[in-house]
Amino acid sequence: GSCHCQSIKWTAILSNSDAKHILCHCNTCQKLGGGPYSLNTIIDREALKILEGEEKMKVYVYKGDSGKEVRCFYCGNCTSHVFHQQEIMGERIIVRTILLEGG
Repeated sequence: GSCHCQSIKWTAILSNSDAKHILCHCNTCQKLGGGPYSLNTIIDREALKILEGEEKMKVYVYKGDSGKEVRCFYCGNCTSHVFHQQEIMGERIIVRTILLEGG
Protein backbone atom coordinates (compact mmCIF):
# COMPACT_ATOMS: atom_id res chain seq x y z
CA GLY A 1 0.00 0.00 0.00
CA SER A 2 0.91 3.65 -0.07
CA CYS A 3 -0.26 7.00 1.18
CA HIS A 4 -1.72 9.56 -1.23
CA CYS A 5 1.57 11.39 -1.82
CA GLN A 6 3.55 8.12 -2.13
CA SER A 7 5.95 9.15 0.68
CA ILE A 8 5.16 6.07 2.75
CA LYS A 9 4.91 2.60 1.24
CA TRP A 10 4.13 -0.64 3.02
CA THR A 11 3.08 -4.21 2.64
CA ALA A 12 0.56 -6.08 4.78
CA ILE A 13 0.00 -9.81 4.95
CA LEU A 14 -3.76 -10.42 4.89
CA SER A 15 -3.71 -14.17 4.33
CA ASN A 16 -3.63 -14.84 8.06
CA SER A 17 -6.73 -16.82 9.00
CA ASP A 18 -7.13 -14.44 11.95
CA ALA A 19 -7.48 -11.38 9.68
CA LYS A 20 -10.82 -9.65 10.25
CA HIS A 21 -12.38 -7.36 7.64
CA ILE A 22 -14.48 -4.56 9.08
CA LEU A 23 -16.83 -2.09 7.47
CA CYS A 24 -16.90 0.51 10.25
CA HIS A 25 -19.60 3.17 10.62
CA CYS A 26 -18.37 4.74 13.89
CA ASN A 27 -18.16 8.53 14.17
CA THR A 28 -14.36 8.43 14.25
CA CYS A 29 -14.09 6.46 10.99
CA GLN A 30 -16.65 8.73 9.35
CA LYS A 31 -14.66 11.83 10.30
CA LEU A 32 -11.28 10.34 9.36
CA GLY A 33 -12.53 8.98 6.04
CA GLY A 34 -14.90 11.78 5.10
CA GLY A 35 -17.68 9.31 4.32
CA PRO A 36 -20.31 7.07 5.89
CA TYR A 37 -17.88 4.20 6.65
CA SER A 38 -14.31 2.95 6.27
CA LEU A 39 -13.11 -0.46 5.12
CA ASN A 40 -10.46 -1.86 7.47
CA THR A 41 -8.64 -5.08 8.19
CA ILE A 42 -7.36 -6.19 11.58
CA ILE A 43 -3.99 -7.95 11.40
CA ASP A 44 -1.04 -8.74 13.66
CA ARG A 45 1.38 -5.81 13.93
CA GLU A 46 4.18 -8.01 12.61
CA ALA A 47 2.18 -8.55 9.37
CA LEU A 48 2.69 -4.86 8.43
CA LYS A 49 6.10 -3.86 7.03
CA ILE A 50 6.93 -0.23 6.27
CA LEU A 51 9.02 -0.33 3.07
CA GLU A 52 9.68 3.40 2.59
CA GLY A 53 9.18 6.64 4.46
CA GLU A 54 8.85 5.42 8.05
CA GLU A 55 10.60 8.62 9.16
CA LYS A 56 7.73 10.63 7.60
CA MET A 57 5.12 8.87 9.71
CA LYS A 58 3.51 10.83 12.53
CA VAL A 59 1.24 9.68 15.33
CA TYR A 60 -1.56 11.18 17.34
CA VAL A 61 -3.34 9.66 20.30
CA TYR A 62 -6.94 9.83 21.49
CA LYS A 63 -9.23 7.86 23.80
CA GLY A 64 -11.47 5.33 22.04
CA ASP A 65 -15.03 4.46 23.04
CA SER A 66 -13.55 1.87 25.42
CA GLY A 67 -11.71 4.64 27.27
CA LYS A 68 -8.41 3.09 26.15
CA GLU A 69 -5.72 4.77 24.08
CA VAL A 70 -5.82 4.65 20.26
CA ARG A 71 -2.65 5.58 18.35
CA CYS A 72 -3.15 6.73 14.76
CA PHE A 73 -0.10 6.50 12.49
CA TYR A 74 -0.34 8.73 9.43
CA CYS A 75 1.73 10.44 6.74
CA GLY A 76 3.00 13.79 7.96
CA ASN A 77 2.75 15.18 4.43
CA CYS A 78 -0.62 14.08 2.99
CA THR A 79 -2.23 12.86 6.28
CA SER A 80 -3.28 9.45 4.91
CA HIS A 81 -3.78 7.07 7.85
CA VAL A 82 -1.50 4.06 7.50
CA PHE A 83 -2.71 2.14 10.56
CA HIS A 84 -4.29 2.45 13.99
CA GLN A 85 -3.19 0.63 17.12
CA GLN A 86 -5.72 0.35 19.92
CA GLU A 87 -4.46 -0.33 23.44
CA ILE A 88 -7.38 -2.70 23.97
CA MET A 89 -6.28 -4.87 21.00
CA GLY A 90 -2.71 -5.60 22.12
CA GLU A 91 -0.46 -6.44 19.16
CA ARG A 92 -3.28 -6.38 16.59
CA ILE A 93 -3.59 -3.29 14.38
CA ILE A 94 -6.16 -1.82 12.01
CA VAL A 95 -5.07 -1.05 8.44
CA ARG A 96 -7.11 0.87 5.87
CA THR A 97 -7.90 -1.73 3.21
CA ILE A 98 -8.56 0.93 0.55
CA LEU A 99 -4.93 2.14 0.77
CA LEU A 100 -3.58 -1.30 -0.13
CA GLU A 101 -2.80 -2.07 -3.76
CA GLY A 102 -6.00 -3.50 -5.22
CA GLY A 103 -7.84 -2.57 -2.00
